[in-house]
Amino acid sequence: MDEFQKISLALDEINKSLKSQSIEIAELRNQVQKLIQVNTPTSKCAEIEPDCGYEWMWVRIQLDATTWSRIKSGEHLTVKGKGWIPDETATPDPKDESFYWDYWQFNGGINKPMKVTMESLTDHFDEPEDLIAYEGPLREEFIREFDQD
Repeated sequence: MDEFQKISLALDEINKSLKSQSIEIAELRNQVQKLIQVNTPTSKCAEIEPDCGYEWMWVRIQLDATTWSRIKSGEHLTVKGKGWIPDETATPDPKDESFYWDYWQFNGGINKPMKVTMESLTDHFDEPEDLIAYEGPLREEFIREFDQD
């Protein structure tokens, strides 16, 4: 075998190796892009309004995109809301005697346990369960997603 044939065979082997490595690199690149897409927070914010029944009507919370992404990914979070009063048209004011702070516990994401408790400085309930506005799954129908401003 002459030198030219040896070089030609070596170049063929190198070419095969480069093609194989190029395919593997492309596959790895696709996998990395998929991982980035899954782990990148969406730019969607959310408003959650569970069915709390008559006593706690209009209990809702607005969540920024980062917090909402964390909840959807299954992270366990407790979030303090902006407060609640029994008038949907009024802005909650801690000085109002009918004002309650709302606390939201998210435990695993959509269709997983969620609990909303209310706390007042002026109103006292005999039973702690009376301060639970909602306890149950975070249902899709409670959620309204919207674009972040």
